[in-house]
Amino acid sequence: MSFPVVATSFGVSQSGSQAGEKKGGYVHYEVEPGFTIRMRHDIDPATDPKKLKRIISNRVAAQKSRWKKVQYIDALVKRSMELQGQVSMLRSQLAIASEQKRRLENEQRQLKEYISARLQRCIDNDGVIKEGKAEIERLKNNLATLSNLA
Repeated sequence: MSFPVVATSFGVSQSGSQAGEKKGGYVHYEVEPGFTIRMRHDIDPATDPKKLKRIISNRVAAQKSRWKKVQYIDALVKRSMELQGQVSMLRSQLAIASEQKRRLENEQRQLKEYISARLQRCIDNDGVIKEGKAEIERLKNNLATLSNLA
């Protein structure tokens, strides 16, 4: 954000009883609307205008620097709060995902056991079928032998 400095024309506030301010001979110069600086009242009026302008410019720059620092700190605090909220949300999502992973691993284990049992039953059934076919062939051969004898 840019702050134009108007050092050629400024209003002077001579009231020494500003609320919340120390009394000590200060003059308030309004450099911009809503932007004032405080200077000692005992500045020599014969001071070089360039020097006075430089003093005012330095004060304005210092005040703007302090203002920017406050804004920066506020932005950091806000960002910190946002990140803490995200961390909290991500922790809860992690807990949910971990529980879901545990349930899915348990379900996978059960399905593997079921598939293994079914496969074993199929293997057993194939053995029974082969035995049955062998018995049928044996009986057919016995029947053929008996029918040839008769």
